[in-house]
Amino acid sequence: MSKIYHIIFISILFLLFFACGSTTQMGKIYTPEEANKLFGNVIYSVDINSNVILELLKKTENSIMFGLINRKLIILDNHRNVIYPEKAEVKDTDVFTVYSTDIVSELILNKESENISVEQRREVLSVSTQSSTLEAGSKCPPYCPD
Repeated sequence: MSKIYHIIFISILFLLFFACGSTTQMGKIYTPEEANKLFGNVIYSVDINSNVILELLKKTENSIMFGLINRKLIILDNHRNVIYPEKAEVKDTDVFTVYSTDIVSELILNKESENISVEQRREVLSVSTQSSTLEAGSKCPPYCPD
């Protein structure tokens, strides 16, 4: 009887270990039409060169955060350190949208576009090229990467 409990206990620990792993991908790519239907129209946007984003991705691990604070684009690394623009100031209460770096790279590298648009919609912040929109990121705070 105790062997069965040990096997069940080890199995549960094994499943919990994999369920809590850091393999969660933040973000999903949609067509612009799907994004408009699901998340609403763009209220305003700020453009940034895609090569700048690719360089910023090298300064962070696993995730990158985008925010439009007072209609100005601010980008943070996975520890909430400002990486764009360098001298920007953020408060702990400023909310940023977190995306996995691999999905941001996929958005940029699969599309031929010089500029990326960071778009404010009614409730969400999107990152778009001319033919794709990255959405379904997580909000930081409350859900910030470790």
